Amino acid sequence: MADATQNQGNIVGFTKPKKFLFFKKRSKPIYGASQGAQPAGAAQGPQIRPTATSPTPQAQQPQRQPATANQGYPQGPAQQPQAKPSQPVQPQPATIPQPATSAAKPAEQPEQKKNLTRFQMYLNNVVAKQRDLDDLLRSQNILGGPAIFVKKMIINAIVVSAVVAFVMIILFNSILTTKNVANPLVISIVIGVVLFVGIYQFTFRQFLRFPYVRAKSEGRSAENGILFAARDMIISLRSGIPLFNAMMSVSTGYGSASKEFAKVVSLIQLGTPMADAIDQVSRASTSKTFKRIMLQASVSIREGADVVQALEEVVEQVMQERIIELRRYGQRLNALSMFYMLFGIIFPSMGIAVLTILTTFISIFTVNTDFLILIIVFIGLLQVIFLNLMKSSRPVFSL
Repeated sequence: MADATQNQGNIVGFTKPKKFLFFKKRSKPIYGASQGAQPAGAAQGPQIRPTATSPTPQAQQPQRQPATANQGYPQGPAQQPQAKPSQPVQPQPATIPQPATSAAKPAEQPEQKKNLTRFQMYLNNVVAKQRDLDDLLRSQNILGGPAIFVKKMIINAIVVSAVVAFVMIILFNSILTTKNVANPLVISIVIGVVLFVGIYQFTFRQFLRFPYVRAKSEGRSAENGILFAARDMIISLRSGIPLFNAMMSVSTGYGSASKEFAKVVSLIQLGTPMADAIDQVSRASTSKTFKRIMLQASVSIREGADVVQALEEVVEQVMQERIIELRRYGQRLNALSMFYMLFGIIFPSMGIAVLTILTTFISIFTVNTDFLILIIVFIGLLQVIFLNLMKSSRPVFSL
C-alpha cells in the first residue's frame, strides 16, 4: 500500500461529499502527481496551499553556516533553530452527521432555565413600574426586597379576593334559588368571577401603596415634633455638646421625629461620615422640615461654618411659615364652616319641613319612609364630604 501511495503521489485535498436522496457519497482523497501534475478530479475539491507557517522543501535541507574564527575548536550544538521536516498530511475520514444524543442535554439546560413563566414575567413588570419601592422598603425597615414584597402582596390580594368572591357566590346562589331563577349556580359563579377580578385589582393596588402611605403618615407625624427636637438640639449645641451627642439626645422622646435622628445616629455608628449619613437619611425622609434642617446642617459641616447659627435661622424661618399657614387655614375654615351650616344643617332640615307642608296642599308626591331614608343618606354624605374637606385643608404639622 505504501508503494501504491508513493506511485500515486501526495494527497493534496479531498472531494466534496455529495448527497442524493437518502444516499451519501463520502469525500475521497485527491492525489497529486509526483512531477507536479494533478489528476482531473483535483479541480473539484479544495487544495492545500503552502502557507507561511508550512515548511517548504528548501527549508528541509540543512543550512550551511559561515565559518567563524573559532572554527578549529569544538563547538556545541547549533544555536540557530532548524526547520522541522514537513510531516505528510494524514487523510481524515469524512464526518458523518449523527443524531443528537443525551450528551447535548446538559448544555441545553441553562437555556431552559432562562425561560420565565408568566407569573415571573408579570412579577418583573410590576417591580419595574415601582421605581422608588426599594428605597421606601429600606426606609420602612421592610426586609426581602421589592420582588419578595410584590409577591407577598399578590398572594394576599388573591386570598382576599377569593374569600370575598366565594362568600358572594354562596349569597347570590341562595338569593337566586329562592326566586326560582334558571341555573342559579352558573349565574352566581359568573358574578363571583367578575367580583374576584375587580376586587383583586383594587386590593392589589392598595397593598402596593402600603409603603407609600406608611412613609407619608410617618412624615406627617414627624412634622409635629421636628421643631421641638431641633430646638432641643440647638440648646445642647450651645452648651458645648458635639453635634453627634446632640442628635443622640433627641433620638428618643419626640415620636416619629426621633426615629429620623436615630437613623442618622445608627449610620454614624456604623462608620459613615456625619455629612454623608445626614444626606442619606434626609434624602429618604418624607418630612420637608427635617430635610431643610438636616440639609443646612450638612452644608455647614462640609463648609466648616457655625452649625448652631445655621440651625437657628432655619428653625426661625420654619416657625414664620407655619404661623402664616395657620392664618390661611383659619380663613379657609370660616368659609367651609359657613357652607357646612347652609348645606349640611339648614337646607336639609328646612327643606324637609317645607316639603311636608307643601304635600298637604299639593298632591304631587308624598313624603313616605323611603323618601326620608334617602334624605338621611344624602345628609350623611354631605357630612362626610365637609369633614374630608376640613381635614385635607388642615396643615400637616397640626395633625
